[in-house]
Amino acid sequence: MTESLIAQWQGQRKTFDAKNAKAINAMHKLREQVQKAEPTEVNLRMLVEIFYMLQMYDEAYKIFTSVMDLRNKKDQKKYGAIKYWIDNPQNVKPLSPRVIQEEAEILIPLPTFKYMPNPIQANIFKTGVLVVCDCCEQEVDIYCTKGIYAIEEVEYLCPSCIHSGLAAQKFDGQFQQDLLNSELVKNDDYTDEVLYRTPGYISWQGNDWVAHCTDYCAFIGYVGWQELMEMGITEEFEHFNGHTKEELAATLRNNGSHQGYLFQCLECQQYILYSDFD
Repeated sequence: MTESLIAQWQGQRKTFDAKNAKAINAMHKLREQVQKAEPTEVNLRMLVEIFYMLQMYDEAYKIFTSVMDLRNKKDQKKYGAIKYWIDNPQNVKPLSPRVIQEEAEILIPLPTFKYMPNPIQANIFKTGVLVVCDCCEQEVDIYCTKGIYAIEEVEYLCPSCIHSGLAAQKFDGQFQQDLLNSELVKNDDYTDEVLYRTPGYISWQGNDWVAHCTDYCAFIGYVGWQELMEMGITEEFEHFNGHTKEELAATLRNNGSHQGYLFQCLECQQYILYSDFD
């Protein structure tokens, strides 16, 4: 029994994605199995790791303090990691079981955006209802709203009109407010693509697009400190605005007054965080 649980745990921990509802639910199912198993030290320690991965630190702490050996350096490190989140509950959001809804099939093809690799997952495009694109005047089931800087009011734009540049041309507008570190980019085609053929994100003070190395970065999504923790990159990103990690942990919240926008360099894969306040 224990060997089977260990094998399941080793497999799930390697592929666990804190943003994937199915992965979260599978981890909770394993948690239930381990809780029902004989309370050996091996099983209890495995349960600690599962609770820790699910960001259920109170539960992890209760079990770990019953089996830990603080003469062991690994246990000392694990105790310190758990205790940190116990002492900073404002930065913690447990990964509770998810309700999985069936995704509706999208009828309109989605073009590939160089600087926006996952526009639906990043909540750039909306789906679920039919609207009329203000550019091509066709009925579409995937669109963005108010996504262009132009004099004329634009309500809906479809991905195809944005990707082709027709929307920017028709409304004499651009999709980004400003370009950051643009002096790094020498290829004018890159700048043209970001400004006129890449959908923008929604921000408090206007969407600014970050460059790194010799190209513009890909937009990954909206983030707070919680999302950065779930991705496991709290020690692996550059912060354009210069706030310390302690300041970000205390104030950065997705859909909060201090909002984060995560980019990734297309050349060196470095994560770049840009943020602003309401």
